[in-house]
Amino acid sequence: MIFLTGATGHMGSRAARRLVERGRRLRCLVHTPDHRRFLPEGVEAVEGDVEDVARLAEAMRGAEACLHLAHIRYAPHAVEACRRAGVQRLICMSSTRRYTRFDCDSARAVVAGESAVEVSGLRWTILRPSMIYGGDRDNNIERLIRHFRRTRLFPLVRGGRQLVQPVFVWDVVGAIEAALERPASIGCAYTLAGPEPLTFRQMVDAAARIAGCRPLFVPVAYPLAFAGAWLAERLLRRSPLTVEQVQRFLEDKAFDLADARKDLGFDPISFETGMWRKQKGQA
Repeated sequence: MIFLTGATGHMGSRAARRLVERGRRLRCLVHTPDHRRFLPEGVEAVEGDVEDVARLAEAMRGAEACLHLAHIRYAPHAVEACRRAGVQRLICMSSTRRYTRFDCDSARAVVAGESAVEVSGLRWTILRPSMIYGGDRDNNIERLIRHFRRTRLFPLVRGGRQLVQPVFVWDVVGAIEAALERPASIGCAYTLAGPEPLTFRQMVDAAARIAGCRPLFVPVAYPLAFAGAWLAERLLRRSPLTVEQVQRFLEDKAFDLADARKDLGFDPISFETGMWRKQKGQA
């Protein structure tokens, strides 16, 4: 039996579906009862909170492995629950956010979560996907599509020339499966991304095409974007753009996949193919 956290999310629900199709028995932690609808038939759902270690350990008992697909910042709770439940195998979903050169809360949380896993003494694997897209619940490409269904206008910082390397959701699911099945992944961390980088503007253009519109880009200088985000964070309860997000317009997100290709057989599809599959409802 495999135990999953984050099983009702965009990524987790697809991983649960694939594992059930492969004949795996699953027990899934569900934080919000209404979200059970995102789980496939045939899984065991257990209500609980990933921060409640005692409840987590109780729910995990008897599992051969834990897939921690909730945010990596909760990894210390998953590690302690594994110890209490006697579960030795732990596969965690992290993020390429750890590679940013900017000192920010989100990156520190990722690094701290990974560190807790690495010193746990468990048989661990860490997967670091880049921007995940595909399906109607991804918060990346889908968010852009919703934007372009409202308006053609799109602010573009630094001409959108920074590199991104989004990864298709089912390619990440395949890597999770491989990590479960391949002992070579134990004690290793892997970056998961698309086969090659593209510019941010190319990615935005692709989202606009799916929305059926031709974008009208509004150039925004980086200092203006930074100042606007800084003010919004201080004046609004929920800022539409954070300083951290603006800072990341200054760095390329391009990654080496050699280790994942070698150990996990990771062979991601191109962004063009992934967007075609998304448009056809195959994500």
